[in-house]
Amino acid sequence: MSMSLTVLGCQTPYPKPDQPCSGYLLRMGPSIVWVDAGPGTFAELQRHVGLADIDAIWISHLHPDHCADLLSAWNAFVNTPSLSRPVVFGPPGWVERVDAMLGQDGAVGSVFITQEVCDGDALRIGSVDVSAWQVEHSVPAFGLRAQYRDRVFAYSADSGPCPQLADLARSAHVLVIEAGADTPQPHHCTPEEAGDVATASQVSRVILTHVSPGVAPEHALWRLQTRFAGSADLGRSGLTVPV
Repeated sequence: MSMSLTVLGCQTPYPKPDQPCSGYLLRMGPSIVWVDAGPGTFAELQRHVGLADIDAIWISHLHPDHCADLLSAWNAFVNTPSLSRPVVFGPPGWVERVDAMLGQDGAVGSVFITQEVCDGDALRIGSVDVSAWQVEHSVPAFGLRAQYRDRVFAYSADSGPCPQLADLARSAHVLVIEAGADTPQPHHCTPEEAGDVATASQVSRVILTHVSPGVAPEHALWRLQTRFAGSADLGRSGLTVPV
């Protein structure tokens, strides 16, 4: 597969046994990106790739269920000097926040190549074009769109309904989208709203993740499918799909 997605975890709002929080492994030809580092995902990542294989880490926002395992990754890399340094993309201020948690100014930059992202940034990871899309959440949050050759992957991050989601996902072959709300609210999508985004964007396949704790995942998928007629799956740890 020239481009593939592996779900490392999508549990919310905290990990459970064998159910890590949000994290995804995106393989794009020779480039490997760890997308979001929720608790439990660092261990799952190592089931699939070696630490030396990671080219980049994408942190969509600074809620712990999406970034806490960046601390575990830092601990691994700082104690393994032979590893090459991956670039870590994150929202404005992420470096200072993680330095504060580590209790040392400059700690993050001594281990990772750091980059803050802004809305509309066009970036390169190896031979892959990626772009950052600011979405609607309670803290600054950035969805990811990646293109390798003619294949397109889109990730909503945590977001309420907003025009940016449809633009981010436009004609994507795989869209990973959250449904962290049971009823409409500003900062997360309901399953129906996720389905509306997928339909408006004309995506080929949806992976539904980050389902509200009060909703049975299978019921959330059914609700999405009332608004989206294409292929749709529930995210689960270990699920791998071609893009």
